[in-house]
Amino acid sequence: MIGMAQETKFFAAGGGLDLITPAIEIPNGAVIAANNYEAHLRGYQRVDGYERFDGQQKPSTASYWVLNFDAGSAAVNEGDTVTGETSGATGSALIDAVVESGSYGGSDADGYIVLTNVTRTFADDENLQVASVTKSVMDGTAVKRGAATDANDDTWLQDAMETARSAIGAVPGSGNIRGIKAYKGDTYVFRDNAAATFVDMYKSTTSGWTLQTLGRRLEFTSGGTTEISEGDVITGATSGATATTTRVALHSGSWAAGDAAGYFIFDSQSGTFEAEDIDVGASGNLATIAADSVANTLATRANSRTTEAGDTRITEDGDTRITEQTASGRLDFENHNFGGHAETERMYGCDGVSMAFEWDGNVFVPIKTGMTSDTPIHLAVHKQHLFLAFTGGSLQHSGLGLPYQFTLVTGASEMGIGEEITGLHSDVEGFLVIGGRNKISILYGQDTDNWELVDWSDESGVVEWSMDKLGSIMFLDDIGVRRLSTARDYGNFKLATLSQKIEPIFRRKRNDSVAAIASLRTRSKDMYRLFFDDGTGISIHFGRGPKKPECMTFTLPLVVHCTCSGEDRQGDEILFFGSTDGYVYEIDAGPNHDGAEITAYIRFPFNHVGSPTRNKQWFKAVLEVDADDSAALDITAEFDYGHTDQPAMETESFTVESSGGFWEENEWADFAFTKPVEGLAEAPIDGYGKNVSVKGLSAGTYDNAHKIHGLHLYYSMRRLAA
Repeated sequence: MIGMAQETKFFAAGGGLDLITPAIEIPNGAVIAANNYEAHLRGYQRVDGYERFDGQQKPSTASYWVLNFDAGSAAVNEGDTVTGETSGATGSALIDAVVESGSYGGSDADGYIVLTNVTRTFADDENLQVASVTKSVMDGTAVKRGAATDANDDTWLQDAMETARSAIGAVPGSGNIRGIKAYKGDTYVFRDNAAATFVDMYKSTTSGWTLQTLGRRLEFTSGGTTEISEGDVITGATSGATATTTRVALHSGSWAAGDAAGYFIFDSQSGTFEAEDIDVGASGNLATIAADSVANTLATRANSRTTEAGDTRITEDGDTRITEQTASGRLDFENHNFGGHAETERMYGCDGVSMAFEWDGNVFVPIKTGMTSDTPIHLAVHKQHLFLAFTGGSLQHSGLGLPYQFTLVTGASEMGIGEEITGLHSDVEGFLVIGGRNKISILYGQDTDNWELVDWSDESGVVEWSMDKLGSIMFLDDIGVRRLSTARDYGNFKLATLSQKIEPIFRRKRNDSVAAIASLRTRSKDMYRLFFDDGTGISIHFGRGPKKPECMTFTLPLVVHCTCSGEDRQGDEILFFGSTDGYVYEIDAGPNHDGAEITAYIRFPFNHVGSPTRNKQWFKAVLEVDADDSAALDITAEFDYGHTDQPAMETESFTVESSGGFWEENEWADFAFTKPVEGLAEAPIDGYGKNVSVKGLSAGTYDNAHKIHGLHLYYSMRRLAA
């Protein structure tokens, strides 16, 4: 018999989910089952939460303040807005004011008020008022998170979060969120109006979603050689109607040649234009119009090219492809600066049912290409050209630096790829990648003088809304997520499969007709995410390098319909998704699923500690855990590949405290001074067998995400297995 000396080994966490490697060969840091964990440079992290968003205070940043008062003559009740008479500071009462001595009847009540959503700073000895009626007098200064007990701190902080959450509303209207775009630090969202007759655009503000005005357009042809500019007041020579132009969109000809054609954009007009000449001041007959202006609108999916649910295609060998999500009424965007000034960056969008458009935060400009069905489904900006994809595989681009002009004389052109286009992306190496459902094409060159369109692959295609770029271009095809990257030689591409280790997941999705519906890049985490229409998704982490993708899975309690990756006004990354419930949610924000509990689990491989044929006595498993606050974890284990002769250990529960730090090496507020720098979850496992698999489970609503860095196993060797 082998001696009973106890041994220990440590295994660093990393490698991601592996569903295809034989059990005996799986690296011990990888995992064989997991959900709602994601790969991280330091192991595995429970996923961050998401929370509803409309520009008001975020639930995850909400807090509370404790205000002591005296000379109280009347109660402050939960929900009251409290105002400092002198300072003008305000806050909303989380609970009824607490009286610790005296009474309101005697006007000598002393106690405290708990407020949230506080603005400005309350002043000592000022009157505290509700609706201009003095209730008490401030005693001292307001203390942020000033609860006297941990229990009250937890209760009031969570109450503050839920109060902030309840104030955030859905985007007004009906149906799914059609699109989200971050532009110049603001967030814009598109949704059908209540009657589903048009799509409205809203902007997030500190008071919630604010409807944007799209203005009007008046088509013209040139009546002379004098240019009409932005800010000019145009007048109908016959009708006398007037408007102040906010944009003059020229889509063909020129003013100098006297053949300019396009349309004027303005917010509103006085009177009704008719078929007439247009004057500016004393200058007459500068342009000619055929009718009155029309309102700029975005159509709903009622005019879309197919049903929103998409269609299912069958491959030649009879396999069902992943169901496609089509472009019907869903928006594709890109921000770009065609001008030379910092202020000329603009948002460009298309939705498959309306003309493409440009938006600068105030002015909405439809982009007219001249197509009979002028409803592009995807767009990209490449080599200072605006590229628009239309149904039937048509790809058109504007003139160089001229996003409004799609005429041959300005350098525009059209090309076809032979099937429906499912995505466009300009690569940093200078190529335009054109995704079709069953092929990929590459556009080389600089402009119409030397464009070269090459069918690069007819063995791989792009599932719509799955194309994104994180270093290189990634997309979903029928076998999984793939990367298209350039080799050293100019124009030479190579294709790599990133999700091979979780291929059974994609096979199961195909068999169940589950559709991939959106993708999202997360630069701060070096991560690509793919969302499915059953509420599940996968994340692929590249923090260990492009050749070591680490895949994990997650589950959301709702369905993602569209996504957005952008920057706020400080330049920090912001991530959003729009759902089928009409809400916009910020991703990687908050500790929970918009107030709901996050449940997660992770299972390490069956580990034989280097001796697959010897039995071991297993004593203890220890997870190295890093928690910002604290993390509740359950640990269990199974032996001998889960053989029924070796029962699983009883579940052990732990609360891992927040991680500590070192004095003068960490920011004071960023670590627990009395805590060790790493948390340990130690579980006696008391088992017998050739190998052991350790599983961790967590469930919490207000626990911040924790990280698992590695696993210690304590064991002693026994005899050879029979």
